[in-house]
Parts: sequence; C-alpha cells; structure tokens
Amino acid sequence: MRDTNGDRLFEVPYPVTEFTIPAGWPTFQTHVTPQNSIPTGLEAAMQVASISPDEIDIYGGLRARVVSLTGEDFSEINRIELRACSVGTIGGCVSSDLMFSQSDLFRRRQQSIDLSPGLVNFKDLFLGNDNVRIELIFFPGTTTTRVVEGRLEWAGVAFGNVE
Repeated sequence: MRDTNGDRLFEVPYPVTEFTIPAGWPTFQTHVTPQNSIPTGLEAAMQVASISPDEIDIYGGLRARVVSLTGEDFSEINRIELRACSVGTIGGCVSSDLMFSQSDLFRRRQQSIDLSPGLVNFKDLFLGNDNVRIELIFFPGTTTTRVVEGRLEWAGVAFGNVE
C-alpha cells in the first residue's frame, strides 16, 4: 500500500490502558497517567513482516482514542496528549515527545475522542529500546467536577521508502 509517507510496512497495536480523571483537578495542573514501561513490539512486528531495521524510515503514531467507560463526557478537558520517551526519563516525557494530541475540547460533550498523530519520528526511540514510557496527559479547561473513568486505545505504524 502506498502512502504519502512512503510504504506502510506494518502496524503495532498496543494494549488498552484504563485511566481515571479525578474530580477536583485544578486547571493549573495537568493530570498524567503514566505507563512506566511498555514493550515496543517492534521486534515481533518486524519478524512477522520480514522487515529489517534498515528498511524503516519513520515510526510514529497511527491512531489513538480515549473513550469514557462511565458515560461521562470529556467536556471539562481542554487538551489531551500522548507522549513517548525512554524508560526512566527523569521528570517524565516532555512536550517534544508528542506522539498524539487533540486540542480545543473544552465544553465539547464527547465520550470518545480521536487523537491526531504528531509529526515526530519515533524510530530511534522505539527501535533502540525494548520498552518505552508512555504518558497520557489531560489539560483541564476548568477544575474538574466529576470522576471520568476511561480507556486509551492506540497503535503505531512503520513506513519505509520515504522520499
């Protein structure tokens, strides 16, 4: 399959992660749900696709979404980010580690939100490590008044023959 980014080599689905956004979270603090160490899954995906590391030009986000499990919406949240960085990164992932995001959510009564992939190439991070740290970050638009339980679903993709 040909894509504007080159040839799609393979996809890597990641395990679903559940999270809770607590009531009373203030606007001046982000709410971070970390996964301190998850397998990258690249070795297995490369074996199945018969792809070598040299054939991969870009690795990044393919799709991601957050879904409410309790029927509550995300209208009190202004922005959501999914960041990836090395396991053990002191202070956690930074904004340049952005894999997915979605903005301008405040007061939108959505129970499911698709996140948009970022432009960062995560090839070196995901190929250079067996495990990575993932952070799901919520930026409140107001002090939260309700508890929202939800889940994150996401997948990565590798491209080759990028021109």
